[in-house]
Amino acid sequence: MTDYVIEYRTLTEYEKPVKQGAYEFLIMPCENETQKVKHFRLLHSMRGEPFTARNKYGFLTHHFHIYTDSFEYFSLNLLAQVAKNPPPLNVFSNLSAAEENAVLEDMEFQMDQQSFLQVTPLCLLGPGDFPAELLRLDGENVGSYLLRLNAGIHRLLQYVPGITDAGTQAKTALEMGKGVCQDYAHVMIGILRPQGIPARYVSGYLNLSDDRSDSQLHAWVEALIPQVGWRGFDPANHLQENDHFIKIAHGRDYLDCQPIKGVLTTEGAHKTSYEVLVRNSMDYNWFLQEQQQQQQQ
Repeated sequence: MTDYVIEYRTLTEYEKPVKQGAYEFLIMPCENETQKVKHFRLLHSMRGEPFTARNKYGFLTHHFHIYTDSFEYFSLNLLAQVAKNPPPLNVFSNLSAAEENAVLEDMEFQMDQQSFLQVTPLCLLGPGDFPAELLRLDGENVGSYLLRLNAGIHRLLQYVPGITDAGTQAKTALEMGKGVCQDYAHVMIGILRPQGIPARYVSGYLNLSDDRSDSQLHAWVEALIPQVGWRGFDPANHLQENDHFIKIAHGRDYLDCQPIKGVLTTEGAHKTSYEVLVRNSMDYNWFLQEQQQQQQQ
């Protein structure tokens, strides 16, 4: 088990005062069979406290509704300590490819996984939008195919920050041959779902080393393998999900997993920045010290 301390900081500054506003944050690490939130603290610039709710997939969201006081900036800091166990890596079932196909083609199975079999606009791909060798081969087991596809998409795109945005479709990223983690995820989902393999978009935090400069908000894919279950794949880094991946939420695509949503009554421009820091830590006293430092900022 590894203990991580996660710091998420965001600041939005407005050219003119905001008269009314509503924010929704989806940034809290979730709890599941591989991770547990041991402690957390939320600090923000608003007078009132947020209320929490669960989104349609059951993940915790924090909401701020501001209707009384105008403001010229909004800041929010999340500090969380998460205990993480390595997720299972096995992707091979005891079924033949034909038996796996029978599961994928079962009507009840398809109804249960309907949300993650439907193609959304961000993930929409046609047969000619990607190389045919990225399709599953006859007689190929799902687990073997997912490993091959993960590697294939990694080679297909070049990681270039800033060239795409939240509304970029998978087809556009493929045409450019460039993108960021969410584009890799949308491409993988867009190839899997039309073949009857359920796939969901995952948002979370990633720390590839003890160097905090590697910390980032990240996106990857979970695919459902018959008899095996959900397994995570990161085509942007050509990795299977491991204990460096700290999950926030999953959904159909990026729009279900946006870290910040907002509706505002204001004029003029605004500027938003954020920072993510992840470090290994078994020391709760260090966590408390970090809380005190945040409160003084």
